[in-house]
Amino acid sequence: MGFPWGPGRPGGGNGNGNNGNGNGNGGSGGAGGNISGTVFEDNDGGTGFLTVSGDAATSVPGNGNGNGGGNQNDWFNVDYAGAYGTLDMDADGTWTYTADNSQAAIQDLNTGDTLFEVFTVTQATGPAAMITIAIEGLDEPPCFVVGTMIRTPRGPRPIETLKIGDLVLTQDAGPQEIRWIGSKKVSPASTVDYDAIRPIRILKDCFGPGVPSHDLLVSPMHRILLKGAQPLLLFGQEQVLCAAKLLVNGQTIVKDPAPSVEYFHILFDRHEVIEANSCPTESFLPGTVGLSNFDISAQEQVFELFPELRSLPDSYGPAARRILRRYEADLLGREYGPENTFLDRLVDVA
Repeated sequence: MGFPWGPGRPGGGNGNGNNGNGNGNGGSGGAGGNISGTVFEDNDGGTGFLTVSGDAATSVPGNGNGNGGGNQNDWFNVDYAGAYGTLDMDADGTWTYTADNSQAAIQDLNTGDTLFEVFTVTQATGPAAMITIAIEGLDEPPCFVVGTMIRTPRGPRPIETLKIGDLVLTQDAGPQEIRWIGSKKVSPASTVDYDAIRPIRILKDCFGPGVPSHDLLVSPMHRILLKGAQPLLLFGQEQVLCAAKLLVNGQTIVKDPAPSVEYFHILFDRHEVIEANSCPTESFLPGTVGLSNFDISAQEQVFELFPELRSLPDSYGPAARRILRRYEADLLGREYGPENTFLDRLVDVA
């Protein structure tokens, strides 16, 4: 689920990628008449349609008629119904897939989650083709709520008082300058699906005495740093980042009923682990997914600082730690129930 304040992820890839209200990488052909297309969950708060299109006539292996991949105007003009959307095939081989972004199954997707649709399309005299559609999830950017205390060399400071050039203490690189900071107010009036981006509240002392020092409110996909024997055993790494919404237990980590919220994002030269309300967490990680969730003006501000991101959105650098996917977080779920505390599993920011 994405935030409602930005355009969708740009379309691209092979074939005829259509953005529409959603996003798509156009269909590309493969051996044996296998065609693929990708759409990305729209991040406008839950409304709109996801579309992608391609040309089966140029993707299916030739049948000796001189038309490359199939007989022109020989495809059956049919609407194929799938589990999540519909594929419309024209007689000339042009196909378009459309899915309603508001479906619960799509809205529940996060980055790394994928739904698949497979359609077999036919023509009167040529070979059939199999079209596989991948529906990819997108996350909202990680955000702190107004009032969050960020650890700096001069002590904890409310995030809303920080500005570009201020120093923040990071775990890996010591004091680092803020390169960009942005904010956005959201409410039921500003987005169709406010409940999906309602903040997660991590109660004081949830992970042990003073961690966090006060209730910490973050966006659902804001990641908390965890460490210990379990991540090492399960994932081969002692330290991992886990989205707050995946740690919700109904008692010490809960969805907050706030009627509105103001979110803040902090960007450094690289992805950093910082301390918020004495709890280790992440800074903003730009890239194809992260930047697509901001409006054009915010994107341009970031592009001025990191111009390479305009053409190479993943050039910012890697995440500070391994980021757990939903199924991986589920493996750790029982370790983070409300009956336990985890001070020894958290990382102190030095």
